[in-house]
Amino acid sequence: MDTSAVVLNKLLTERNLDIWAKLKLVFLDPAYSSLYSVINKYYEKYSAIPSFDDLELTLREGPASKTLATLRLTEVPDVSAEVALDALIDQYTQNETVKLLDKFVDKLPLYDTNEIKDSLATIALTIEEKTHTSEKVFTMADMMMFQHPEDLEKERVYLGLNNSFDAVLGGVARQELILIGGKRGSGKSISCSNLFINQYEAGNSCVYFSIEMTAKETMERNLAILANVNLQNLKQHKLTDDEILKVVKARAGMFQDADETVQEFLRHRDRFKFEEMLVRHFQLKADNQMIIVDDRDLTLSSIDLHIGKAKAKFGDKLKVAVVDYLNQIVLEGNDQYDWKPQIEVSKKLKNLARKYEIVMVSPYQIDKDGEARFAKGILDAADIALTMEAHDKETNAVSFETTKIRGGKEMAFTCPIDWDTLRISPQSVDKPAAKEKIKNAAKKEKEEFVVVKDEGSDLPWNA
Repeated sequence: MDTSAVVLNKLLTERNLDIWAKLKLVFLDPAYSSLYSVINKYYEKYSAIPSFDDLELTLREGPASKTLATLRLTEVPDVSAEVALDALIDQYTQNETVKLLDKFVDKLPLYDTNEIKDSLATIALTIEEKTHTSEKVFTMADMMMFQHPEDLEKERVYLGLNNSFDAVLGGVARQELILIGGKRGSGKSISCSNLFINQYEAGNSCVYFSIEMTAKETMERNLAILANVNLQNLKQHKLTDDEILKVVKARAGMFQDADETVQEFLRHRDRFKFEEMLVRHFQLKADNQMIIVDDRDLTLSSIDLHIGKAKAKFGDKLKVAVVDYLNQIVLEGNDQYDWKPQIEVSKKLKNLARKYEIVMVSPYQIDKDGEARFAKGILDAADIALTMEAHDKETNAVSFETTKIRGGKEMAFTCPIDWDTLRISPQSVDKPAAKEKIKNAAKKEKEEFVVVKDEGSDLPWNA
């Protein structure tokens, strides 16, 4: 049976827009390419699916005309158009999978275990992209404008980075891509860690993809933020007794019914015994976990694979994935530092956000002029793009400004930060004056007035 002919016959007979929205040229036998093009032109002109009669009136003698005549005589089985289309997609998927696996098998002797896993994940991602049929036609009966608060809440994610930002947006919609730009050392990864911890504290699960930092380094930073302890003290094993207790409580909070471990620790004060007891005898919370993926050669296929596993495990409790950072993601077969692959990476991150219905967050580097390195085009796929600035450490503040916000007004906000713990407070504060601006103002004042310098001044430039 010619499945392509069955699908096209039903399409022209029923004039089904849902079928047309999901039907791709690649699904069809090449013999029907010219006819597909004619149908597409008709749709673009009239915003409707043509009937057989419509096409016969418009077609002249040629390949498409002959194909149409043959198609009209096709014996169509008693199945729905949806079933026929599914069968067509299945056939295409099987054929494409065989082609990709043939290439994979030829190179199999050259691969190690990790390369085999990555290659299989790449094949799966390629098939997913080729057969993706999200372009669906919606009617007014498909979309509800007045939703119950609890249903609306499920569709929005509060980042917790800034209260005013969350309040104005009403949270960020699932399926959105957020890019955070900054110069080297501006605190991009710190802001991402804060978003990560905010989700955990809200009772959700989150995946953090770390490319430059090891899993241990990432966990140390995240734990310092969570427990509100000095990061350097944590890394150098110089925690105070009070800080140790904070870390113990934070670690115990990651496991189910582990409160007794804290009480046990208070009796013996043995950190190592506490952690051994915790890991050996208690289970992590079922739907409130921190997942860190440490991969120096992170690819889009592996991101897809890990998020897919986490989504299957945590369901709607998985709301955010952080990829740190965009400019370091390897696009298979390309140089990640070329601008074209970087734009493609950004698009694919957006696709993954939509596929898994999560908020995807990724920092990116900006140049001295505040523009995205390599290409502004990486921002095209983003729903929200922020640039951030870390002020002089003594000001204890970081500032954010939207450079793109789909469907909203541009915003700017400044938040307090504790540079010891790296915790960013969601409260808004006034943006500190630029250091150079303060210097220039002071210089002008000295020229106009006789000023006695205060040796004890704590102004930033005297720090």
